[in-house]
Amino acid sequence: MRLPPFLLVTALLAAPQLAAQKPISVAGIRSLTFGAVLPGVPRVISRTDAANAGQFDISGAKNAGIQLTFTLPSVMTGPAGATMPITFSGSDAGYSPPSTITSQVAFDPSQPFPTSLDKNGRASVFIGATAHPAPAQRAGSYTGTLTLTVVYFP
Repeated sequence: MRLPPFLLVTALLAAPQLAAQKPISVAGIRSLTFGAVLPGVPRVISRTDAANAGQFDISGAKNAGIQLTFTLPSVMTGPAGATMPITFSGSDAGYSPPSTITSQVAFDPSQPFPTSLDKNGRASVFIGATAHPAPAQRAGSYTGTLTLTVVYFP
């Protein structure tokens, strides 16, 4: 069925104007760092450790809804393919709308976390973990990749 032209024009004129949306920005600020790890001695990094916890800063529309989801490694890889287990506890991630490490809401990094940006459109996410070196752990530098996915609901 074909609409008469004047009805189509009326419908287009009545359509609501869409406001410009502010794009989301996610920046890795600081990597999660374990520093020197002793063989056989677990090394715990708290999400509130200002020198070693990982940090991501997020900015977008004021009060916009977001969902945070981590993809977490189970091992770090080192020299000659050596691996070192890494674990994340149920409170190893923290969310801070004022973007400060001292004011966080803890959450489980293995579960999606729905929340929102603050009145300025900002927030920070912090992450800690535990490295579990074996008693005969090979010396050297170990790395792993964790990914933060942010779903944005402006």
